[in-house]
Amino acid sequence: FSQYSVQSGSCVFSLYHYKQVFNSLYLRVIFNSTKLALSATLICLMIAYPVAYFLAIKVNKRFRTFLLFSLILPSWTSLVVQIYAWFFLLEKDGLVSRVLHWIGVIPKSMHLLNNYFSIMVGLVSCFLPFMILPIYVLLDKMDPLLLEASADLGANKFETFKRVIFPLSLPGVYTGFLLVFVPVFGEFAIPSLLGGSTFVVWGSLIVDKFLRARD
Repeated sequence: FSQYSVQSGSCVFSLYHYKQVFNSLYLRVIFNSTKLALSATLICLMIAYPVAYFLAIKVNKRFRTFLLFSLILPSWTSLVVQIYAWFFLLEKDGLVSRVLHWIGVIPKSMHLLNNYFSIMVGLVSCFLPFMILPIYVLLDKMDPLLLEASADLGANKFETFKRVIFPLSLPGVYTGFLLVFVPVFGEFAIPSLLGGSTFVVWGSLIVDKFLRARD
């Protein structure tokens, strides 16, 4: 709430920095970050819910521990290491690019790096566990007798999921949504390393202002 005044030689009360947020440039960056975060969060949700449901209800408890360990294992490594792993996989001579070229999914002239697709791949792969685990915890704690009662009352599997399972898992969905949306909105490493300098988001703008412009 302060700004340096040349006349007084000290900091005075000012809302100048807050007014700057409504600059058209910053509003466009905020919109890009919101769109990116919302897209990544929804994709994570579409992948995470079936995985969490499978782990909590369909998998044997002995094998479940191994799958959960495999799920969180990539999170033990640095985020930068994970990003560089995707960088080498998606580059022109990387494994993913060569396989997709070989099976004819994409033409050889197409690049998988420095675009919206590569950013989304990096975001989803890095933040997907934060969506799966809250949903899994809620589904795992659900009383199996509720499913039996639903079946006894004549509900089929779809109705049981719609009326029993999904409503009970909504707190986990809300938690996972926040755990993914908030950090993705402020993320700067993944858009910078996988998306190049053409895609400006809120996090990268803050880094540029703070480290380069010293603002």
